[in-house]
Amino acid sequence: MLTDEQLSTFGRHGYLVVPEVVAEPVLAELAAEADALIASQPAPEGKVGFHHYFEHPSTLPVANRVLRESGVLALAGELVAPLAIDLAFDHIQVATSIHGWDHEPGGGHIDGYGIEGQTEPHTFTVLAGVYLGDESEPGRGNIWVWPGSHLGHERLFRERGVDVLMAGPYGGGHACMLDDPPDLGRGQPVLARRGDVLLAHYLLAHNQSGNMWDPLRRIVYYRLAAAGHRERWAATQTDALLEFAPVGAALTSTDASGR
Repeated sequence: MLTDEQLSTFGRHGYLVVPEVVAEPVLAELAAEADALIASQPAPEGKVGFHHYFEHPSTLPVANRVLRESGVLALAGELVAPLAIDLAFDHIQVATSIHGWDHEPGGGHIDGYGIEGQTEPHTFTVLAGVYLGDESEPGRGNIWVWPGSHLGHERLFRERGVDVLMAGPYGGGHACMLDDPPDLGRGQPVLARRGDVLLAHYLLAHNQSGNMWDPLRRIVYYRLAAAGHRERWAATQTDALLEFAPVGAALTSTDASGR
């Protein structure tokens, strides 16, 4: 169960790493399923850096079971209660980073942009990730985040409209590419270990970094949406905590206690 301190951390920074959520025997099953997928669809020869797989949940039964039976969905649910939460789209992502890419991202993005034919961003509520390796130090293919940028995007959308990132070279969800970009602060790598779970707000700016340590960094991502999200998606862009009642309550309690 998430503590008030963890809920407040999520509210302030836009993400949270929960340690030791998925047990090792289950992680071994999940890693084997991910490795079988990668072996069946290998990256092009000589490729380094990121290479991703987006698969229907029915083709990744272990990953789907981990989401539902190993505490991942329950943890995400604690962020949005009393709303229910589940997969937003018909895929689970296996994200890999192949050794040999020495890269530190200069800016972040939010998901759901740059999709052919779209008329609005494909938003969701929470990105959850299960770590299959040790990313306790930088340079291991870590996801980079811009702490507090969920609130920076909230301000951006309030001031310039929820479609401001839909056109032009920033159609990939990159606020940093706007002519007058908002100040989203400094990025940093997320540090975590095998079995930990990442919970990140949809509006949190993030990006991929280089892998100069692990031959093949792997993490399983789930894009989750609170019940009714599509009907209120625009409002969630200008009110970052609209779907996060427990987070808002924890922040209010923290502010009142002066912590």
